[in-house]
Amino acid sequence: METAVVGVRFQEAGKIYYFAPGDFADLSAGESVVVETSRGIELGRVVIAPGHVLNTELTEPLKPILRPAVPEDIDRADQLKERAQEATRLARARAAALALPMKIVAAQYTLDGARLTVFFTAEDRVDFRDLVRDLSQHVHAQVQLRQVGPRDQAKIIGGYGRCGRRLCCTSWLTAFPTISIKMAKEQNLPLNPSKISGQCGRLLCCLSYENDVYKQLRMELPKPESWVSTPSGNARVMAVNAIKQIIVLQMENLQVIEVTAAELGFSLGVARPIAPPPRPIAAPEVHGRPSTLEDAAAPGTVHPAANAPDSSSSNANGRTPQRGLPGRAAAAAAPAPPAIEHDHGTPTPAADGDAAEPAAASAGEVARKRRRRRRRGSGQASGDG
Repeated sequence: METAVVGVRFQEAGKIYYFAPGDFADLSAGESVVVETSRGIELGRVVIAPGHVLNTELTEPLKPILRPAVPEDIDRADQLKERAQEATRLARARAAALALPMKIVAAQYTLDGARLTVFFTAEDRVDFRDLVRDLSQHVHAQVQLRQVGPRDQAKIIGGYGRCGRRLCCTSWLTAFPTISIKMAKEQNLPLNPSKISGQCGRLLCCLSYENDVYKQLRMELPKPESWVSTPSGNARVMAVNAIKQIIVLQMENLQVIEVTAAELGFSLGVARPIAPPPRPIAAPEVHGRPSTLEDAAAPGTVHPAANAPDSSSSNANGRTPQRGLPGRAAAAAAPAPPAIEHDHGTPTPAADGDAAEPAAASAGEVARKRRRRRRRGSGQASGDG
């Protein structure tokens, strides 16, 4: 059975509620009407005239429209808006006096002035019973507090967005869409909260407006960091611009070029995706003496001592010396230390026992021996004098 309904909206971008036209089937869109809701008598505006919508899914009976609004109803609604602003200031002062962790956003009266609805935001649950009693004594009406979220707060207060126009939720958006950070990534937007957040502190609702278009355009383009085979050779996809249909490629010779999707011919099969080339595997670290000269240059290996003879050279008898002679053999093969000069400038040859010093002796030990020799030389010089 077809049922004619009337769509009524109480806010500029609010939800549409349906009522039975009753005896007022000649209502047109834009007219103001007086209806009865769960909150009381309210003033609304017709947005869907009778006969424009056929609703066959409603099971509950619709409330009828009481009457078309008269100028007195509109004047009374304007007066109640001014009283609601005074009630908002009063609610903020009383909430601060009671030290309640809440923020009063706005207040709204019904058309008959019998009920005052106060909207507030809070991070946790708030015991506002004392606030309700204080407000009821001052405004002489039934007070109802309603907690709203950040988006509803922006919708009630209003404002202008970064585009220079009124907020979508205040001017025309009736329901808040589901927004995710993935939408910003799809559109190559900077993941900076100050760039992709709105007045409410949440992600911009307009991120969802063009998300489907970006998805469709990206389906025809290769993904970033993938590899494609082109007539000029294999290339890595560095970046893509879905709107301009531009692809940034890095060829195998490290040349970076920009081509359009039409020039690349990705959809026609001229260029096709390929598997990325295998990455070079790093040489494993060898702990101990390297077996070849190439292993000796590898990081993390143990190199032979500086005084050890070169494995590539041969002795006079044609034999190849061993690498890194350990212990005393390395000390015997090490060259004798140079002559040591005394403090008075007379060079003296090194002691015979110094030739047997180990090649791996520490620098501190050698320095101490040199100081002892200098002191002995100085003592002999003073005795001769």
